[in-house]
Amino acid sequence: MKNSFYILTLFILTTFQYVFGQQSKQDTIFIRKDSLKGVSQSIFIETNKNSKFYKNITSFKFGMFDKESYDESLDYLKKNKIKLKKQKTFLLSKKWIALKLYSEQFYAYYPCDFYSYYQVSVNDTTYIDWTGEGPIANKILSQKKLNDTTFKIKVTGILEQDRTITINIIDKPRGIAVFTEETAQNGKKQFLMIMADQIKTVPFIVNNCETSKQSELKFEEPNFDKLLKHKWKEKRTHNTCIAISGAVRKYNGQH
Repeated sequence: MKNSFYILTLFILTTFQYVFGQQSKQDTIFIRKDSLKGVSQSIFIETNKNSKFYKNITSFKFGMFDKESYDESLDYLKKNKIKLKKQKTFLLSKKWIALKLYSEQFYAYYPCDFYSYYQVSVNDTTYIDWTGEGPIANKILSQKKLNDTTFKIKVTGILEQDRTITINIIDKPRGIAVFTEETAQNGKKQFLMIMADQIKTVPFIVNNCETSKQSELKFEEPNFDKLLKHKWKEKRTHNTCIAISGAVRKYNGQH
């Protein structure tokens, strides 16, 4: 009788582990999964909101070589007698992370190689670009709140001496914005960004390359004109959300 009980218990536990394991595998949606010649890479949609990838992607802590690039940018300001001055910050968030467009949806992205990664942080004296070279501090010359969803900041620094950044909030509930940068040297550039503390409001793609650097996932180019035209406003109806969704697609001249 005891043997029968043990056999039944073992059978139930084994079945449970098998079913649970299968379910866990199904919960992970893989975009790509390779393991060739000692190279391991998996690109997947992260569903665990408490994973290490969320923690790493929202970190603004200095790494091993970050202090060197940061100090170099501050030295440039000192040598050129550009003094930092405290002023009120108007932005809705002080920390921003790059957002991507994939299959006509917004995604946060954890890259294989962080050299191409981009973040922004703002304090009461500096606008900081977090790039593959490390954090670069720029002096905030001026900043304005144009309305509840539009902000303009002028900065100067080692990379660009005359730079204007316009931040348009296009989806306030999820903290999504279009950053438009304009400089005399490099012209106009635009980025999709999301408030760091709102990252869990969008899906999250992880490019996990375990043994060596691999290719990054290819993303679509947003139609920024449409995104800005249909940006979210508090009093707008659900149709506006549909309009934004329609604008989030690969730019190909379609209307």
